[in-house]
Amino acid sequence: MIKQKTSLTNILFFIISVAVLWCSASCSPTDKYHSKRHDDTMKKDIDAAHRDIDRVLGLDEPSPLIEEK
Repeated sequence: MIKQKTSLTNILFFIISVAVLWCSASCSPTDKYHSKRHDDTMKKDIDAAHRDIDRVLGLDEPSPLIEEK
């Protein structure tokens, strides 16, 4: 029973520690403008990676098999 109590105490301490560090970080989750900048940066990075992958796979050019309208 003592082993389980120690384990529960450690888990609880870990959860509280993570919560405190997360809330005290410079990137506060309550600052919506700061969060939006992060979101915009991530979207740009994902879009750039997507374009790079398309270029490497040769998918960035229209297929000659598609008829033009």
